Amino acid sequence: MRSHFTLQRLLAALLVSTSLAQDLAVQKTAGGDVIEGISVYGAPVVESTGTNHSSAVPTFGKITSKTGECVTGDPTEYISTEYLDWVWQNRIGPNADTSTKGNWNVMKNKNFLMDKFVHNDGSINYCVRWDASTNLEKNVASKFKGVLERHYNKWNKWLEGYNCWPFTKLKVNMVGFAAKTKSQFEWTDESLGKIYEGNLDEEGVPQCPDECYRFYDSVNNLWSDTSSCPGEPFDVSFWLKEDIPYGFGYDWGQEVSLADTMKNLDMENILFVGHEIGHGFGLPDFYGPETKPAKDFPNSLMMAYSSTTVTPSDGWMLRRVLDHVRDRYNF
Repeated sequence: MRSHFTLQRLLAALLVSTSLAQDLAVQKTAGGDVIEGISVYGAPVVESTGTNHSSAVPTFGKITSKTGECVTGDPTEYISTEYLDWVWQNRIGPNADTSTKGNWNVMKNKNFLMDKFVHNDGSINYCVRWDASTNLEKNVASKFKGVLERHYNKWNKWLEGYNCWPFTKLKVNMVGFAAKTKSQFEWTDESLGKIYEGNLDEEGVPQCPDECYRFYDSVNNLWSDTSSCPGEPFDVSFWLKEDIPYGFGYDWGQEVSLADTMKNLDMENILFVGHEIGHGFGLPDFYGPETKPAKDFPNSLMMAYSSTTVTPSDGWMLRRVLDHVRDRYNF
């Protein structure tokens, strides 16, 4: 199961009114993104998928916990508690209609990113899947760790100090690089992680070995056995694909556009990377009216193309996930 931008949705989001686009050319979102136009769903379409804007500064809003308890709260601006409750009830909670594409029940899955970070004491291991016909230079590959850590910690700012979340910084470890042939990597040492050659999935895409995949088996209620892994186990994949302009994401990692990622590699924010990480935390897409509590649902990274930064909507939705899965953890 994976959440994704369908090509149809991507194209629809870019179908803007010429007059509106012209009128909005100099207008910006609250996060500082220049608005290029308005999508067919009525949401802003930002000008660029890579920016250097700062994300919103988290607050605890109206604190609802008692003195001495883990701090919990409700938002007092940007997004309402009513809208947060609607998202939980209708999109990602136990009562969500999971027969509808794009909805799921986070309570049934203990393999989301939050679960992985808790299991690994604040870190996560990555396999890079090089799904391209081109070569990868070492100096470029060495930037992936920083890109991922930067985006994870933008999300983590909303968890830090909330409901006794114990991690002030999330750490990313690159443990494997997979390609069809080693010659696609313009280095031979394994200083960036173990190199895997010719290990392909059923679609012919390079992958790290299955026996190295560390995940929570929700059927048998245990973490997978990675004792036969020839290297270090990985928790998620960073899948760089050359023939897509958008992204996919879920608990298994992020599949993102190679071209867009490379174009924006040195930017503070890469829209698709941040957005797909959000899916890994259990947050859904927001496109058509049926996916939102109201037409005025505020801009967010998860309402793709309406923001390149983590907004208070994103942050409070993430906190609501923690509120509901908190009993899984012993902190």
